[in-house]
Amino acid sequence: MASELDFLVQFATFLLAWVQHYMTNSPHVLVIVFLVLVTTVITWRVLRQKGATVQPIFSISLIIFIIAGLCLELIDDEKICKTQQRIAASHSVIQLGSRHRVELVERIQGEQLDVGNHSGDHLTDAEEDNPLDGCLHVFVDLGSNRGIQIRKLYEPHAFPLAPVQPLYQRFFGKPKERNLREICSVSFEPSSKHASGLQELAAAYATCGIKVVLYKAGAGDKNTKTKFGHFNSFFGNEIGNDASARLIDVNATQMMFEELHEDIVTEEVDVMRFATFITDVVATRKLPRSAKVIAPKVVIKSDIEGAELKIILDMVVTGAFAHVDNLHMEWHGEAFYRQDREAQMIDKLSKAITDIADLTHSEDIEHKFEIEEMDDETYSGIGQFKPWGDYSDTPLLTC
Repeated sequence: MASELDFLVQFATFLLAWVQHYMTNSPHVLVIVFLVLVTTVITWRVLRQKGATVQPIFSISLIIFIIAGLCLELIDDEKICKTQQRIAASHSVIQLGSRHRVELVERIQGEQLDVGNHSGDHLTDAEEDNPLDGCLHVFVDLGSNRGIQIRKLYEPHAFPLAPVQPLYQRFFGKPKERNLREICSVSFEPSSKHASGLQELAAAYATCGIKVVLYKAGAGDKNTKTKFGHFNSFFGNEIGNDASARLIDVNATQMMFEELHEDIVTEEVDVMRFATFITDVVATRKLPRSAKVIAPKVVIKSDIEGAELKIILDMVVTGAFAHVDNLHMEWHGEAFYRQDREAQMIDKLSKAITDIADLTHSEDIEHKFEIEEMDDETYSGIGQFKPWGDYSDTPLLTC
């Protein structure tokens, strides 16, 4: 979770973007409002010139009638917007289905040719399958919660104002140009509370040929087991959906806004060494033929409540960053209501690794990567975004 000031800035930015988006799609509303104001002023002056026989109730009724008309206009615009979103979703399904059929035919033809060329050869033991084989791009979501960030990637029409959308477009292309079947997502979420929802998401997307790999585990610097705390408040105020839940490091001190550790519900969870996952799985995946013309990308989102300290250090010493294009994240240093040693080390790390990332570009290093701070909580229904609703309850994309 971000600090309260960051929340307010992000909320205000989202609100302004919503107003701009609405006015861009409904410019006639400004004209209507202007005409209503002019008509009201003219009508009021005409009625006043006709003498005191005119009752104020007439003017009030006229204003109420105009406001009611505007409300109906807004309702109609909302219906049109939802219809446009459904149409966009239908087009996405049609495109996915068409691509799926073409690629299926090509795969069958390729397999038949391969069988014909090796009909006399002895069969050998098949290598262990990589879950990311066939993935051109990989999006890794560390701390998935309910998978909202994954949905923003595959259903941009349903989350048009999310701040992360320009980042997705930068690395994965414009929404209409993306082959979603070649963009695979990986979810790391240790909480058992979100397991069934993420499984439903993966199953729904699978009907469209979209691969979402789920790991019910936390990300760390070693393979182990640890306690996972279901923190769910911010200075006594409920955040919602266990958005501040985290792995409990026995050596870390309590965050300033947290309840006492002993008062928190915990569960034992698995922790995977994330750097090894990058070097042994992401980096060794078999790329599709499209990789010859489109550069493969690996993008990571991280919101893991302080665990980034050891993970990023481990990625540096193991060379995992050689296989990463972008890491966007929320840093949990001293600005995040923390004053312990871990927070101080995170502040040192954030500056150091950001400078290194910048140098890979300025010095034209072969393996370049980006580090940027981004905590996109829009449409999540948590914290200051609760008034906008919880979009994780909207229907999933299926084919």
